[in-house]
Amino acid sequence: MNKLSIISAIIVLILSGCRGGNKQSTDDIITVDVMASYPEKELILQDFMDVEYIPLETNDDFVCQGLMEDIGRNIMLVRNRINDGDIFVFDRKGKALRKINRKGQGGEEYANISRIILDEDNNEIFVESSSARKILVYDLYGNFKRSFKYIDTSY
Repeated sequence: MNKLSIISAIIVLILSGCRGGNKQSTDDIITVDVMASYPEKELILQDFMDVEYIPLETNDDFVCQGLMEDIGRNIMLVRNRINDGDIFVFDRKGKALRKINRKGQGGEEYANISRIILDEDNNEIFVESSSARKILVYDLYGNFKRSFKYIDTSY
């Protein structure tokens, strides 16, 4: 009986503590009247961000859809929006350096590209192939280095 009284008292204290916590006053709540007319304000991106426009070199071998994947100090990685497997390597001035394509079903190839991460310090490209739940690592020339699988919940 004594244990039951102690447990009941603890539960009552916990519940009363939950009810009486910090309450936000209605003066602190921001409300926006969506029916009102507000003045239009022009925002210029360069006023609050550092913006750099880099035109990418285009030639017969380097026609890409410009899906930017990663930008390093010296290298930019770009791919197409369609899943053709092409990874375009540009320098920071937009000069085309090389095109890599390791799409396939082999152990050193990716079935699709979900995302690409550049590790410029180690001259490596990490390609996530989500359909295979696998990350493949290549050097900056497209030579296979290693791969590892990941579990479903690590996305």
